[in-house]
Amino acid sequence: MTVWRWAALLVLAAGLAACSAPPARVARERNLAPGEVLGRVAERNAAIGTLRGDGSITIESPERSSNGGFDLNLRKPDSVRVVLHGPFGITVGTLLLARERFVFYNSLDNSAYVGAPDGGTLGSMFNITLRFDEILRAFTGEFGAAGPGDSLERFGVESGEYVARYRSADGGASECRIDGDAFVVTSYRRFDASGKETLRATASDIDATDGKAAMPHLLRIVFPAEHRSITVSYDDVRVNDSVECAFELPAQAEIHHRE
Repeated sequence: MTVWRWAALLVLAAGLAACSAPPARVARERNLAPGEVLGRVAERNAAIGTLRGDGSITIESPERSSNGGFDLNLRKPDSVRVVLHGPFGITVGTLLLARERFVFYNSLDNSAYVGAPDGGTLGSMFNITLRFDEILRAFTGEFGAAGPGDSLERFGVESGEYVARYRSADGGASECRIDGDAFVVTSYRRFDASGKETLRATASDIDATDGKAAMPHLLRIVFPAEHRSITVSYDDVRVNDSVECAFELPAQAEIHHRE
């Protein structure tokens, strides 16, 4: 066989390889036991010690809706600082949350609101009745933790995700769907004793970079009965970077106490 014929065969083989379809992605079997799946979710959650990020946050309620940019510094388990931005990137406020108190500083009128970080106080400020730990989970995507007295009622696989349903001691129930590759809870729903949905949380656009805790970029919490919701959309988020959560009020700020 001549050199030219060998060359023609090599060109033909290369062309066939280029035109062939890429190898199909192998789907992982969803055959882990409930304890192992929930254990991996807990490991993912525990792997997040700090969070730095920026993006947009939207709060919707019957009274009013608001949307703006934010810069976040979060250190588990006890501190969060969120700088809020309005149009054109203007800083409109800073929210500092610690386990013992919250501080919200309004940059536009140099006033500050200080109080206990409970659902009632935060609800009066932002129309969202979230407790301190629920706010942390709203930013980190740690949904679906079973509460005291909850019992696992059903466990299976639906549409490629693990699904766990719990029955609570008060007669209510909860259900969570878990990504079987990243072990992030992608959907969490809570129901009262009558079967009415009281809370719905979702997480999507998951970044599961090897060697890092998987992190969703879009998080949403909805209170259906109250027609209230909070949506966090990250443009950039970094896990376990150095963070600074401290914030000092300006000396001339007008302080209002919300105890």
